[in-house]
Amino acid sequence: MGGSLNDLSPDLRDYARALVDAAAAAGLQPRITSTVRTHSEQGRLYRGFLANPGRAYPVAPPGQSAHEYGEAFDMVVTPMAALADVGYTWKSWGGGWDGHDAVHFELPGASERARAKSPLVAGGAFYKLADFLSGFIPIVGTVQLVDSLVSLLDGNDDVASWYLQHPAEAIRDLLS
Repeated sequence: MGGSLNDLSPDLRDYARALVDAAAAAGLQPRITSTVRTHSEQGRLYRGFLANPGRAYPVAPPGQSAHEYGEAFDMVVTPMAALADVGYTWKSWGGGWDGHDAVHFELPGASERARAKSPLVAGGAFYKLADFLSGFIPIVGTVQLVDSLVSLLDGNDDVASWYLQHPAEAIRDLLS
């Protein structure tokens, strides 16, 4: 794992340095513990998190971490109780920090962008392809068709009766 602020996105780098400098000026002995991570490093951390869910800080799945895109860094201070003050300062500067993962500082919206880039997230290309192909699996495809019909009918018996009498219209509306 990288620990150098130089590895961060240019949009984050100078602000991260300013936060480290401010924490140091306050006598908090800041230490950067992580900046950019490779996909495999993120995977190793995530597997460790799953094996020990009582771990102090959460870890995003590989492909969904802002660290993989250079848009986040982790920092600790001494005493750790002062980390909430550092987080407050970061937020007041416009940065992303929620306190749930107190050591994690990021560009605003970086975690959401990272999750959206993941092909395994609903709406991603891989997810859409897998959803489409699963429709050809016996029983799974039938369940998907029934689910689509129920959603389309919205529990309305009059609409259900009409679609039962006009199956071509049901198919057209399902495909639209």
